[in-house]
Amino acid sequence: MLDKLAQEITKITSEVIGHDVLITDQDGIVLGSSDPSRIGTLHQASLGAIFRRKEMTHNEMVSSTMKGVKPGITIPIELSGECVGTIGITGEPNKVAQFGMLAKKYAEILLREEMVNKSSLLRDRALQSLVQEIATFDPVHSAEMLILARGRELGYDLKPSRITIVIDLFQFNHITSEIHQQALKKDSPEIHIQSLKITIESKVKKMFSNNQDITVSLGSDKYVVFHMVDCKMPEEEVDETIKTKCKGLIAALKELEIDASIGIGTIGSNLTDLNNSYHAAWRALRIGKKMTGQPDIFYINDFVLEELLSYIHKTTAHRFVEETVTKVKQYPDYDELFRTITAWCESSLSPINSSKELNIHRNTLFYRLNKLEQITGMNLRNFREALTLYLAVKLMLILESDNSEN
Repeated sequence: MLDKLAQEITKITSEVIGHDVLITDQDGIVLGSSDPSRIGTLHQASLGAIFRRKEMTHNEMVSSTMKGVKPGITIPIELSGECVGTIGITGEPNKVAQFGMLAKKYAEILLREEMVNKSSLLRDRALQSLVQEIATFDPVHSAEMLILARGRELGYDLKPSRITIVIDLFQFNHITSEIHQQALKKDSPEIHIQSLKITIESKVKKMFSNNQDITVSLGSDKYVVFHMVDCKMPEEEVDETIKTKCKGLIAALKELEIDASIGIGTIGSNLTDLNNSYHAAWRALRIGKKMTGQPDIFYINDFVLEELLSYIHKTTAHRFVEETVTKVKQYPDYDELFRTITAWCESSLSPINSSKELNIHRNTLFYRLNKLEQITGMNLRNFREALTLYLAVKLMLILESDNSEN
């Protein structure tokens, strides 16, 4: 760890105090120096400072008797009670001594921050690995006890019921591109982006703040939360509480000028159920985004029909979709036509309600319905035939969302 930061510490410290600075490892080998020619050489005074675990001063006469040493001071660098190296400052000992403790504390603070960051990164990776294991859990081929044990090692009991919430930031790549374009020369856009990611993750964790809630980031624009629920609460109350939290998160992200879509899965009382919840949350997100085309909160329980249709054998589903909607997809306005048949059926074949839902004039609605009838040969005033086309569109969306997952 020290070898990675040594050159940065010596450069900054030297610029601040106006004296040459070097850092060595536990064996007295110079890892970083404001005088690059000294890197890799032995600094003999460091060995004495490490052995005695105290500051050493060396004037002109003393330094001339030691290898690689100039007049100045050498101070041990300690981390978690262990001496990990030294920091040396060149100059008259009585003049540079005033900078000694400052340089030592600065080096130790940076090292502690690096250790915390590294520990946090390792934990994040372990949590991502745990989430991946839950996402791919198969009761036949996966070792359930092993996954439960890994959860305990990270401080989580995976036996209580949880519900999966997945968050997809809207056009986050576009936001990061704008940061790169707008960043001033003296600023680092990567620092701005990293700071933004930290802020986003803190808002997610603040909203889902139970110490048994598991939150991980997937890539730069997606997050997964396994939120622990109180099974003593009625399910309707659980649903309402989670939706309220999700609305709060949407509002919090909007303060950062970021939109997001959220998918909510089912409640999982064991690893198999939690695996199902994970995939249901992503399915709700994909189907919801496909149907609305805009950021929103999508709950899998609001897609009961879509869930039921998802269990149809894929070969049968593909054949039904191909026979029913392939001709429609050949037209450039097929998305518009699909939204029309969806609104038509979900408004009970009511021209007034369908027009309101689509925010179009009734004549425009009838024009689109007539166009669909000409393309498909179906009578969309007939409930059974309208339902057939409606189900084909729903199945198409499900198949497309499954393909995007794979």
